Amino acid sequence: MKLTPKQKERYSRMLSLHDFSETEMESIAATTVSVVGAGGLGSPALRLLTAIGFGKIRIIDRDVVELSNIQRQTVYHTVDIGMPKAEAAAANLALLNPNVEFEPISASLAEDNARTLLDGSEIIVDGLDSFKTRFAVNRASVSLKIPYVFAGAIEYHSNLSTFIPDKTGCLHCLSGDAQDNTDYTCANVGVTPELLSVVASVQVREAVLLAIGQEPRLANRLMFIDVASLSFDFFDIGRDDACPVCSANATQSLVTQSEVPRVTTLCSGTFNLTPGSPIEIDLDSIAERLGSSYEIEQAKRWLKILGQSGVEVTLMPQANAIVKGVKSEQEALEIYQEILMDLKR
Repeated sequence: MKLTPKQKERYSRMLSLHDFSETEMESIAATTVSVVGAGGLGSPALRLLTAIGFGKIRIIDRDVVELSNIQRQTVYHTVDIGMPKAEAAAANLALLNPNVEFEPISASLAEDNARTLLDGSEIIVDGLDSFKTRFAVNRASVSLKIPYVFAGAIEYHSNLSTFIPDKTGCLHCLSGDAQDNTDYTCANVGVTPELLSVVASVQVREAVLLAIGQEPRLANRLMFIDVASLSFDFFDIGRDDACPVCSANATQSLVTQSEVPRVTTLCSGTFNLTPGSPIEIDLDSIAERLGSSYEIEQAKRWLKILGQSGVEVTLMPQANAIVKGVKSEQEALEIYQEILMDLKR
C-alpha cells in the first residue's frame, strides 16, 4: 500500500530519519501485531505502536480497568474504570490514529486457545505478568512461526529478548520451567511507571525492526534494565538443543482447544469467561432478546447486562464476558450459561 499525503504528513518525522524510507513505513502500515496484555507494559507499547502506524493491532486482555491501573497504564482514562481493557484501549487508541485497525479481544489466553488468538499476527508483543501465560504464547509463537518480543517488568527491573522461530532459541530455552511466584507480583511489591515506558519503547523498537525486515537487536541476547541505577546490561543467549518446545526433537505439543468455557478469576475480583471455541454474536439482536428480562447498557462493541443484586455481565462480540458481583467461578459460569441459553431460545 502506498502512503497517502495525510499519512506522509502524520509520519513525517520518521520519514525524515536518514536511514528510514517510505517503503519501510509502508511495510509497518501493512503489518499486524498482537499485544498480549494491555496493562503496565502493554499500555505504553500500544500507544507507540499506534502512533508509529502499524496497520492492524490485535489487543488481547481479559481484565477490566481499575483505579489502580490509571497511574501506569497510560492508554486508559478515569472514565474507563469498569470497562473491559481491550475494548477501552481500542476505543481510545482509535482517536490517536484512525489509520490503524484495532481488533480487541477480551479473552483469557491459555494453552488451548493461544494458537487461535494469535494466528494471523506477524509479531507478538508481550505485555503479560505471568510465566504460565507467556509459555502458552511462546509455544504458539514457535508453532505459528511468529516472532515474539518478550519482556517482564517488576519493581525497578526488567528482562527483555526477541525470539524468532527457527533463528533463535525460545522463551523455554531461556527460562526453563520457571514458575510464577505468587508473592512476587506487581500488586505486592510494585512497579515504577517510568520503567514500563522505557521497556515498552525497546519492545516497540524491536517490532519496528522486525516489520521492516531488519535484524532485531535482542535476537539471541537478553537485555536487563535497572532504572533505579540507570543501568542497561546485555547477555548473549542461545538455543537449548534439548528444548522441548523449539528443538528438532521437541516433544511438547499444544493442547487441543476445549469446548467448555474457561472461567478466570481476575485481580479486580471479577471473572472472565472465554468460550471454548470462537463464536461471533450479534450484540444488537442480543440486546433486543434480553431487553424484556434485564436492564441493558449498550455500546458499539460491548453489551452490559444488569441483573439482580448488583450482578453485571459485560458481553463482547466474540461471546467473551466479564462477570461482576458474584463470589465464585461456578456462579459466574452459571450466569453466563443462563444468558447463552436465553440467546438460543
